[in-house]
Amino acid sequence: MRKLYIYIIDTILVRIMDDIDLIILKKLSKNSRLTYRELAEMTNMSISAIHKRIRSLEDGGIINAFIARPSIIALKYLWVLIFGTSNAKSMDAVSKELGQHESIFYIVIAGGKFLYVVGYLRDITELQDFSGYVSRTAHISEPTIGIINVPYITTPEPLTSIDYKILKTLNRDARKPITDIADDVGISAKTVRKRLDRMIENKLATFTIEWSPKAENNFSTVFHIVLKEGTNMNSTIQQIYDEYSQNVAYCLRYSNIPNFFTIHTWAKTSSESQKIQEKLQTEGFKDLIPRIVLSANYYDFWVDQLLRTK
Repeated sequence: MRKLYIYIIDTILVRIMDDIDLIILKKLSKNSRLTYRELAEMTNMSISAIHKRIRSLEDGGIINAFIARPSIIALKYLWVLIFGTSNAKSMDAVSKELGQHESIFYIVIAGGKFLYVVGYLRDITELQDFSGYVSRTAHISEPTIGIINVPYITTPEPLTSIDYKILKTLNRDARKPITDIADDVGISAKTVRKRLDRMIENKLATFTIEWSPKAENNFSTVFHIVLKEGTNMNSTIQQIYDEYSQNVAYCLRYSNIPNFFTIHTWAKTSSESQKIQEKLQTEGFKDLIPRIVLSANYYDFWVDQLLRTK
């Protein structure tokens, strides 16, 4: 288990995120191989300033790892989120037990003994057994099971054995230089670059980060939003990204739950978090339920184990 702590206290100071940090984290979440120069151009900062910020985010326990994996598109697996109130005595103990399941990747513990369990299933046939396991183990009597909406894209060709070897060496070090990858895999740097470009172009690999926006004096909230009948979800989500860009980490929508989506927000202070909630309450949603994030845990799952066999 790899745990992201709620706060990290340095001997001199406490790491507090700001708006630029969130921009960097969101960019790295989409592509953890972005260069310092590319990030500097995106944020109008110097390369050295970006380097210092990323190092500080690592030292502060906010970035836990730079990750590379075969993508959902490449392996055609199912992304599900199961959430609800737990009747278990210890949320940490439940999280640790759940994390032993090969399909569980990420668990968020929120206030009120509320759990979010992220799983990646090989296909839909695993859903019934998986949801039953999570419900029993987490002591969630009335779980909500959401299948996260991912656009279907056909791939021109599958991942090759060389692709798998590249992703294996990048699995928890996705920012590794091309020359180091070439040495690890035993191929030329030119071939590595060509294979990486192909995987990125065809969305066959995911380059992301394991991160938690939770740190001392930072506040994370997951909002459950129910839309009124007839509301266009795409335009609503885009509007939220536009209006709350400094605070929204990501939105998730679910193919099996109509008129419902969740947004994960970050704020520097409790008063800022309260203002986000108050503003969202004026948007005319049918329902809005906030869940305050307490901690998050990442776990190896079957895709990571698959890479180790390549």
